Amino acid sequence: MSDYSLLMAVLGRDYEHDYIEFFKKHNVNAIFTELAQGTASKTILDFLGIENNGKIIIQTIVTKENASMLLSKLVTRMGINIPGTGIALTIPIASIGGSSSVKYLTEGQEKASTGDVKMIEHNYSLITVIAEKGYSDMVMDAARAAGATGGTVVRGKGTGTEFTAKYFGVSIAAEKEFIYIVAKKSEKSAIMKSIIENAGSKTPAHAVVFSLPVDEVVGLAALANDD
Repeated sequence: MSDYSLLMAVLGRDYEHDYIEFFKKHNVNAIFTELAQGTASKTILDFLGIENNGKIIIQTIVTKENASMLLSKLVTRMGINIPGTGIALTIPIASIGGSSSVKYLTEGQEKASTGDVKMIEHNYSLITVIAEKGYSDMVMDAARAAGATGGTVVRGKGTGTEFTAKYFGVSIAAEKEFIYIVAKKSEKSAIMKSIIENAGSKTPAHAVVFSLPVDEVVGLAALANDD
């Protein structure tokens, strides 16, 4: 098991500068951001006190030693648990390619321990869906029908159109939407099944879906609350 994690935070765009400064103050320097869009309806936005659906995704690599500390301070110092702020999570990394990559990604952070690594029970998952552009609502309708509370959409492009045409049996546009959904472990399978059945390869969305284990998650209190 690697001594590193991917820390991902999904926030309102107005918070970008403050959170980047927070990470830098804690010696996290290799920070990557991308624009995204939330999937919450206007009713949910009003309930959470959010004026718009614009999001920013901040991603960085952190040592296992720093991960829990950073998530804790995102709650106590940055107030990420306040409705309308965002959500942050850590995903275990299997490996990083080469010492120079490790140095670049973790420069300034204390070296992770090389001793025994505590095994973590993964109570949450990050469900990742790749769908045709314009079909994120279809994906989210299917996900919500199985208990999902919301998601984040990033627009991008795919490659290998000849392969996708062969796989789906029709010509597929290069433009894609990536939908990220954080879900409890107990709800993951049902959400993925619903997406496959209602927005999968036999629908115009042509969605494919996979999940990643999440070590810890903070923010979006409605999701984090135990049943």
